[in-house]
Amino acid sequence: MMEYAPGVRPTGRSLFIRRHRGFSLVEVMMSVVLLAIGTAIALPSFRDQVEKRQVTNGAEQLASFINMAQGAAMKTNQVVTVSWTHTDSNDWCIGAAASESACDCTVTDVDSDSYCQIGPKEYVLDDSIADGRGLITRMDGAGGSYAFDPIRGLFMDLDDALTVEMQSRSGDFRLNMMVNGTGRVTLCSDSAEHAVPGYDICPAIDVQFVEAN
Repeated sequence: MMEYAPGVRPTGRSLFIRRHRGFSLVEVMMSVVLLAIGTAIALPSFRDQVEKRQVTNGAEQLASFINMAQGAAMKTNQVVTVSWTHTDSNDWCIGAAASESACDCTVTDVDSDSYCQIGPKEYVLDDSIADGRGLITRMDGAGGSYAFDPIRGLFMDLDDALTVEMQSRSGDFRLNMMVNGTGRVTLCSDSAEHAVPGYDICPAIDVQFVEAN
């Protein structure tokens, strides 16, 4: 008499009994809690990364604009004047013109004598680089200008300077763009408290800032 092991057909193939069941309420609730905890931990870190990148991108665009204006002066062998204006509500702009007179970066009429351009190209940078984020919150003075010497690329008046502070929406991260009399652009953090990784702390200077409200 042949005997078969339980669960084995005479053909030799095993029988598998599949059980299907869903998740219990406790398991679902535990999954939700763990997901909420993970999200709470990840969100601040993600926000910090986004804000640091926004501030860095804005500051680098400003620095590039100033460097291009300086380069244009030497390339075209013309005096290039950089001017800026800053009002409340974070309305600001910086413009450059191949002229010893400052242009008006708020003027959009290409036929105006105050239009900011070098050759056929418009030279204006404004708050559209940080639309809705309010990155630039302080500039030294409500407005001003300086001119690049076409030969050496230095300021015509070596006592001129420009400092712009950019900060993230939360204010946790801040970068200053500082331009000295030689036209050299420096990006630095105003303090260790608001430092952006990869940038040094700014040297101590006396700057009369105009703040946006």
